[in-house]
Amino acid sequence: MARRIPLPRLTQRQRTARWQRERRQQAVIVVLFSAVLLSVLALVAWSRADRYYRDNLRTAAEVGGRVIPWRDYALELKYELTQFYVQFGVPPEFENDPQIRPQKAQYDGIALSAVVEQALLNGEARAAKLAPTAQAVDERFAADNGQFRSRHVLVSPDKDATDKDAADKVALAKATAIAHQLRAAPQDDALWKTIAAESSSDPGSKDQGGELGWVSPGQFVKEFESAIHALKLYEISEPVKSAFGYHVIQLEELRGPEFSDFVKRLDAAGLGAGVAKEHARYAILKDEFRTRAQAQAVVSPTAQVRVAKIVVNTPLPTSGDFQAFTEALKKLSTVTGELEKGTDFAEVAKQYSDDVTAEKGGDLGWIARGTLGDYRAEQELFTLDAGKVSTQHSASSATTIYKVLEQDPARALTDDQREQIKSQAYDYWLAKLKQERGVRKLVPGHELE
Repeated sequence: MARRIPLPRLTQRQRTARWQRERRQQAVIVVLFSAVLLSVLALVAWSRADRYYRDNLRTAAEVGGRVIPWRDYALELKYELTQFYVQFGVPPEFENDPQIRPQKAQYDGIALSAVVEQALLNGEARAAKLAPTAQAVDERFAADNGQFRSRHVLVSPDKDATDKDAADKVALAKATAIAHQLRAAPQDDALWKTIAAESSSDPGSKDQGGELGWVSPGQFVKEFESAIHALKLYEISEPVKSAFGYHVIQLEELRGPEFSDFVKRLDAAGLGAGVAKEHARYAILKDEFRTRAQAQAVVSPTAQVRVAKIVVNTPLPTSGDFQAFTEALKKLSTVTGELEKGTDFAEVAKQYSDDVTAEKGGDLGWIARGTLGDYRAEQELFTLDAGKVSTQHSASSATTIYKVLEQDPARALTDDQREQIKSQAYDYWLAKLKQERGVRKLVPGHELE
């Protein structure tokens, strides 16, 4: 049997020293582990805070010194994309399909412009003490997002007629007669079926008695929808002219926003009807300021300038066509060089301009404030003397250089100019407001829009 060798016994001092050494080692391990843990937690917290800042608090735009946070821009982008999905029939499971990525990318700029416009409208509404009532907002929400069922008879002018005006008058007379006939029995389905089958130019509805089914606002041409909003149930409209011809319309039925595909899609996206109602409020404000702008815009006679222009199409490099972008820059450099050498503006326009006015030497004719569609360019042109050339005015897809040919301090507006000024009055007012309020867009790729 093996002999057991006794182990040496530790003294009390040795046991105490070993215990203290082990405690120090444990303390070091705890400190190191705590430091590592705190560092990891700090990194996680910083990452979350940074992500929260990027997703919510960083600045998307500045309007009059006020910051528009990224979360407002992101919310508007989600709203605009939902409209896009519904309008173009994109199923929920295909929202992230790479094939629609180029179309979706356009909505970054649309959403940014929308939140800037909303901020400006809010500011002007406060100043003017305008506050749409809850009832007005609800009514607008229902009008913009409800659905309607209608039917129509479309009478199109003879497209092969040599005398277009005469053909248009014949179509109007026929549509007027149909309207009178239908008013005698507006709910006579058999009459509608007979007239639609015999007289309607709409192949999609003529065999169904003119029935167009349930639709949401925005699915028909503007003229048609404007007429629908003005009709009472079962009322027959006067002939309504559109690019397709003359429509005789009947509003058959209305139903609320809860049936709207758009409102349902908003709910599915986590936005809800509240966001749509807020947009209805903005629509009311926009209509009010449009009315005010139109009332103040048309003044005749007024100062006008006759201008010529050179347009060089300049696609953004983000489009992916870098060769086209480079060629455009070279062309623009050539145009600038020719003008600096004193080459006649009209000759440069004829040779290099991408605009339809090129063959006329770029001559655009007389413009008044609010007719050009470019507020900043107008501001410069009305300060230049005759014969002077403007700076370059760049948009997202083209760069334009103007020359003032003549000036008239009090020239009467033509009918076309009056209509143009009226139709662009709100956009002109908004562009002026943006400049006055010092709008800055800070979303990458959209700073210069």
